[in-house]
Amino acid sequence: MTKEQINSYTRRISEANETQMITILYEMTLDYLADAKKALFAKDYDRYDVELTRAQNCITELIRSLNMNYEIAHTFMQLYIFAKRHLITAAIRREGDYIDDIISIFEKMRNCYKELEKLNEAASVIEGAQHVFAGLTYGPGHLNETVADPYTNRGYRA
Repeated sequence: MTKEQINSYTRRISEANETQMITILYEMTLDYLADAKKALFAKDYDRYDVELTRAQNCITELIRSLNMNYEIAHTFMQLYIFAKRHLITAAIRREGDYIDDIISIFEKMRNCYKELEKLNEAASVIEGAQHVFAGLTYGPGHLNETVADPYTNRGYRA
């Protein structure tokens, strides 16, 4: 994942509601899987293992986000367990086909959650997060972001 992607995810997480957080986790997983495939084709197996581990960590967070009081959460749990097992197999066998299977599933899940985002108008889950404004100034080859009122305590007391 590039530094720009990391910064983008950090900003999005600070402004995301519950549904958007799940979408972000799917997107991060997909990015890590794409990076793992690139590393596999480059025969950089150390990087391959690191990227697969990061993808598995994202899936672990998806598992933790489940509300097991609902029937569908059990189905999601089975899907996530399948994905983690598949990625373990991919790590052992060093075959991209296993990664492709998970990418296919997670792209569909991400698209479903993108549709759910339109229905969820809840506020950010992170209280007191600073607001980021993009597009106020431009630099050569990049867009600068500005944080509004950086000196507020954002809800923290010393």
